[in-house]
Amino acid sequence: MTSLKGLALLAAVIGAACVPVLLPDQPYVVNTLTLTLCTVIPAIGLNLLYGQAGLLSLGHMAFTGIGGYTAALLMKGAGWALPEAMLAAAIVAGFAGFLVGIPCLRLRSHFFVIVTLGVGMIVYTFFNNLDGITGGAQGLPGVPRPRPLTIGDFTIEFRTPRGFYWLALLTTLGTLLVQWLIARSPFGFSLNAIRQDETMAASRGVDVFAHKLAAFVIASAIAGVGGALSVTFLRVAAPTMFDLHASMNIVAIVLVGGPGYLAGPILGGFIFIALPEFLRVAAEFRLIVFGVVLVFIALFANRGLLGLADSLWAKLKRDRVADEQPGASPRAVKSEG
Repeated sequence: MTSLKGLALLAAVIGAACVPVLLPDQPYVVNTLTLTLCTVIPAIGLNLLYGQAGLLSLGHMAFTGIGGYTAALLMKGAGWALPEAMLAAAIVAGFAGFLVGIPCLRLRSHFFVIVTLGVGMIVYTFFNNLDGITGGAQGLPGVPRPRPLTIGDFTIEFRTPRGFYWLALLTTLGTLLVQWLIARSPFGFSLNAIRQDETMAASRGVDVFAHKLAAFVIASAIAGVGGALSVTFLRVAAPTMFDLHASMNIVAIVLVGGPGYLAGPILGGFIFIALPEFLRVAAEFRLIVFGVVLVFIALFANRGLLGLADSLWAKLKRDRVADEQPGASPRAVKSEG
């Protein structure tokens, strides 16, 4: 089973990398997928925060905006290259997450959710009113695209849809690797223990506050990377890119895809970003569709679509074992599995 999953993952990565080659005359499709990947990166950070540590933030896009504006100012004003600007965006967003996390993480449950909502609104207000730094409501247009990358005789031009798509795909794979490594580390196991029962985790020697703060900082840094990539792709940093509506979209992406599942943000991002663009759903109908999807998730798939698929697959396996053992009851088969 593990080898099959590895082969499927490898095939998915190769297929994703070949999209611009297979669709050379479809820049709209490539750009839509690039925008989806730029949105998936902050969702990966929130997936780490909520799926692993059980902390739901409604102001997550505030840290995406901090990273985005940091990169825009450095690339546009100081002439920094994208890798350096992206690293700076991650550091600044992570530090902002550290400052916000110290007071906020002392709250629990819905109090934490409400405070993060307030943080997101405060940061958006700063973006919208600090004309001398952020450009106010008009934002910072004219963010430069990355310089070409030359490897031997091969040059990747990031000003083209194909080149930037590959850059976004590589960055997304990098953030997914970070989440995968964290999930399988002792730190990740401790976060899962905290998510399930804070009191039990603390009784076993886990520093709950320190682990939560570390997860919050890492998630904020990942969001900053996504913000840097987004403003570079769209060539503008504007407050509306990081408002409450954008934060709600990120939360919906994680919840629909499946919190805690590695591929959850990718599935959710495709459903909420790429699919409506491909189907050309009008803006007024998108909210209706999103509402219907969220109601369905809440009623029938509280672990997201991947969680629903996982449960159905487990049920199919139990039924298959029950068919092979006619004398065994389904409850006994379940307990044996």
